[in-house]
Parts: sequence; C-alpha cells; structure tokens
Amino acid sequence: MINFVRCMTSYGFSFRATTRKDRQLGRLYLRVVHGGESRSVTTDYYVFPGEWDPVGRRLLLPLGRSDRYRQLVEYQGSMHADTQRLENIIKELTKGGSYTIDEIMARYRSVMFGNTLAAFAEQLATDFEREGFSRTARSYRTTTTRFLKFTGNRDLKLEQITPALIADFQHQLKGEGVVMNTISFYMRTLRSIYNKAIADGRIPRQFESPFAGAYTGLQTTRKLALEPEELARLAALDPSLGSKAPRGNIQLDHSLEEALAMFLFCYHARGMCFVDLTYLKKRDLRDGTLRYRRRKTGQMIELAIHPALRRILDWFSPKTKGSEYLFPIISDPSGDINLQYNSGLRLQNQRLKKIATLLGIDKRFSTHSARHSWATVAKNEGLPLAVISEGLGHTNQKTTEIYLASMGKQALDRASRLVSDAIKPGHNRGRAAHTFPNIY
Repeated sequence: MINFVRCMTSYGFSFRATTRKDRQLGRLYLRVVHGGESRSVTTDYYVFPGEWDPVGRRLLLPLGRSDRYRQLVEYQGSMHADTQRLENIIKELTKGGSYTIDEIMARYRSVMFGNTLAAFAEQLATDFEREGFSRTARSYRTTTTRFLKFTGNRDLKLEQITPALIADFQHQLKGEGVVMNTISFYMRTLRSIYNKAIADGRIPRQFESPFAGAYTGLQTTRKLALEPEELARLAALDPSLGSKAPRGNIQLDHSLEEALAMFLFCYHARGMCFVDLTYLKKRDLRDGTLRYRRRKTGQMIELAIHPALRRILDWFSPKTKGSEYLFPIISDPSGDINLQYNSGLRLQNQRLKKIATLLGIDKRFSTHSARHSWATVAKNEGLPLAVISEGLGHTNQKTTEIYLASMGKQALDRASRLVSDAIKPGHNRGRAAHTFPNIY
C-alpha cells in the first residue's frame, strides 16, 4: 500500500479514470494533504482500471513475465522513488519548523523536473506568500498557467526560453484578442521570473534577453477616474450619513449600501486599494490614526481618521462585532483568507456595476476607481505631484503619472477655462471649489 503519513502530512497515489469512451487507460497522480489543504501532481504512469487496487492503493501485477508486467514493475520502482523524494523533502522542511503545502510542492517539482519555469515560479510564489505578498504570488501563478497553456502544458526548462519562443507567445496572445496591457503584464511577469533565475544562478545571463523584443509598456486604458460630479452623487448616498443623506428616488439595498460605503472609505482614505481595506484590522486603528502596510509594496501608510472615515467605520462597527477585521469581508479567519478576499473583490465589483447603472454612470466603475478618482481630484485641486504620489503610497512619481495620464479632455478643458477666468474682472475666487468639490 503506497500511503504514507508524516508530521501531519499524508501522501499517496490514486487512480484517475479516463473521460474518453474510446480509451481504457487511466492515469495515476500523487496526492499530498497537509494543513487541511491538498495538492496533486499528475504522473506519466498509465494503467488500466484492473491494474489498480483502489483499497490498497497499489498496482496489481499480471501473471506471467509479459511486456506489461515489466512496464508495471518499472512504474512500481519509479513510484517508490517518487515517494522517497517526497519523504526526504518533508524531513528537511520539518527541521526548519512549520511549513505549508505549497512549500512541499514547490520543492518536489523542483527536484522532479529540474530548472523548469513552473517549478521555479511556484517556488518564488510560495516565498512571496510567506512574506505577505499574495498578489505577486498570484501574478506569478496566473502568468505561468497562461504560458503553459501556450506550450501545451509542457513545462520547459528555463534555458529553453528564447527570444523566438517569447515572440511566438506574444503573437498567439495577440491572435486570441488579448489586450496589449494584459500581454504586457504576462511579459513583465515572465521577465521577472527569468531574471530572478539568473540572479539565483540557475541559468547564465544570455547575450540577448529573451524579452528584448517583447511588449512591456502600458497603453492608456478606458478612464477609471470618476468626475467630481459623479463622486458627489455617490457621496450623497453615503449610508453612514443616515437620515441626512438626500437619496431622492435612488434606493440601495443593504448589500449595495455596504459596497458603496467601502468604495467611499477607499476614496476618502487617499485612494486605498481594496486589498488593503480587506485586511485592515481593528488593532491597526490607534489614537485616531490608521497604520497599515500596503499589500503590494510593504510600505507603511499612516492615515488620520477624519470625520468622513470615522462615520463609515462607525457604520460598519455593528457588522464586525466579534471580528478582528474592520470590514466584513473575511468572515472566517481560520479558512482560506485569500479565497475570501478574491470572492469579496468579485462581489464588490459586481455591486459597484449595479450602483453605476442605478446612478446613470456610463463608464467603467470598479474598486480601483476610488484610487484613480482620488488622484485625479487631487490633481484638479492643484496638489503637487509629489504630494499626490506620497498620498497614494507610490514608490515613485512615474507610477502616479500613469494614473493621471488618463484624465479626460473635459477635465482638462474645464481647468483651462478656470485659469483663463481667473484674470477676468469680477472673477469669483471660490468658483474652483464649486467646480471641483471636495467631498470629504
């Protein structure tokens, strides 16, 4: 029986029958369970249903010394070697204390498949997760999965990544109608993995980078920032205002009120990312100041809690009673937190689209709109770029310029008129404040 348990980690082989009616051969896969999670590695061991004992989870050898007998004996030896490698990996990890199932799988794939893209990318992703950069880990896995689709699920060695291969990958993505910014995302992520492999000494630096001709730029996308008038309409429906909110004919159900309140909190909190809002804990709020680290960069942010933020926090307070989190997105801390965040993000964006429809906002409206909107309103209000950049928590001003590059023509025209009107006799000095209202 090939079924082992060590240090609360169990692993063993299982049989997966074919789904094709014209074939009988199934496939064995190695399943690993640790910490309540499971992962599987598909093998190249093809067997018939009658050659596998599902109870004892072992191969059943046929009578006689046939070619099939010899093949199954060879499989048996390879399976023993596979589990021995896994056993050694778990022994090594146990010496260092606690470990995750992804660490087990990353090391196993690295041992089994050598310097391959998928094995190295998984190792990097696992390291990023341990350091708290789950979004970066997800980017590495998403990109690797997309590249493996291109290669027909063939995991290439890192040294097999060439300029021609990357050019073919980019050409296929274009042919499938993938937008250029998504192509850029894939290319930049693959390049990052490749460069880390060089820095790690896994492969030598090539004379020409495989990504020298790849597209890694950014195209101006559909505007994400809302107009000040649109923001003012949203702020008028702020549920934290209670009976003071001039709702008019617009009625939001409770789920949409929650979505709007979270969006407005992100806006008022200097364009906070939804992922950062998700992980905010009550202990992060002390003496009227919110202190947290950006999930994307690890940068420490300190934010004074002004009245608009305080109202929203107070409105959510009864909904998070007994929870360590400030917002009701992660409801089960003992469960898969990343899964709850991803589910919450999808739900939030779906609800924001409904709100946009109700208010007649005819543009892309998502969680990231809060960030772009804050940057744009700050620019319109005349704040220096350096101040906006620091407010957003950007590590350099070039990133901020990308946010502001998509300001609409109407906003620029309006700003131009304001500057021209400023020198007219009898000019109303408070006009700018009415044109670009501060909705805090």
